[in-house]
Amino acid sequence: MTGNGDAEDSQSQSSELTAAQIIDLERSQIGHDIHDLLIPLIFAASANLQAASRTVDESTTAAAAPLLDRIAKSDDWLKQALAVARNLLTQIYPPELDQLSWLAAAKDTANRIGGADCQIVWDVDPASPVCDSNWDRDRATTAYRVLIEALRNATRHGSANNVSIRCLPDRLLIVDDGTGFDPAAIDPNRFGIRSMKGRARLVGKTVTVESAPGGPTTVSMTL
Repeated sequence: MTGNGDAEDSQSQSSELTAAQIIDLERSQIGHDIHDLLIPLIFAASANLQAASRTVDESTTAAAAPLLDRIAKSDDWLKQALAVARNLLTQIYPPELDQLSWLAAAKDTANRIGGADCQIVWDVDPASPVCDSNWDRDRATTAYRVLIEALRNATRHGSANNVSIRCLPDRLLIVDDGTGFDPAAIDPNRFGIRSMKGRARLVGKTVTVESAPGGPTTVSMTL
């Protein structure tokens, strides 16, 4: 009976990983489309609006003021759309992992998310997989996405001023000094937490989230 159960679990895990790989390919394609098709169109539209604004501005009249205002608002909306597209690109398919080492890409993205208001301190053990150029691509991508989600939660929801990121041989730890939360009062299916745990599970790893009102909050992923 136990043997059959193990076989079923193995088959289930195998099909789950296959599904994960298919999903990853689809995300990769969507990511490329956003990068190669959508973002250039947004850039082109914004450039056209700015050119139109300069043309109208050269012949400034009272009648042109409403048009200039509409052009400025449209350009602002396009800039917001560009920010959303880049955010989606990072979540769906992180192309920077194909261009940089995991650590370089992670530090660059972490600094952008943290901005000027959040200090990020790194502690990297050379024996950590994050330093291995041959690290399994799926696991590297998952760790990258978990890191991004944890940082976004820390800065957006926790208003953290400091985040510590430790890359150890067996795990990735993200600790922030934000407002924290009561885990018992949080829906375990809340998308951010569920997303991190689900992604880790698909590559045979686990994510735990520990917090308390007043902080700190610790996100841990096995590597």
